[in-house]
Amino acid sequence: MAYIDFISELHTSTKRDYLERVIGEDKAECARVAKKYGYDYWDGERKYGYGGYSYDGRWRGVAEKLARHYHLEPGQKVLDVGCGMAHLLYD
Repeated sequence: MAYIDFISELHTSTKRDYLERVIGEDKAECARVAKKYGYDYWDGERKYGYGGYSYDGRWRGVAEKLARHYHLEPGQKVLDVGCGMAHLLYD
């Protein structure tokens, strides 16, 4: 099966400082808190997961590429297991 990459373009377009995100916090502590998948992960500080994140529509292009590639039509259903906050499904 051929390799299909729908998201590299999105991931490489970020202006976020990844290095600061990696060295700026105690990663072991952040992971310990995040793995509880509670308030801190979903709605707490950004260092623990999704917290502080406001969706800006960035996954729309990925959703459109997936729909075109798989010939998805309006009304069809897609199952996304483990979709987090479902931003891709929203688009």
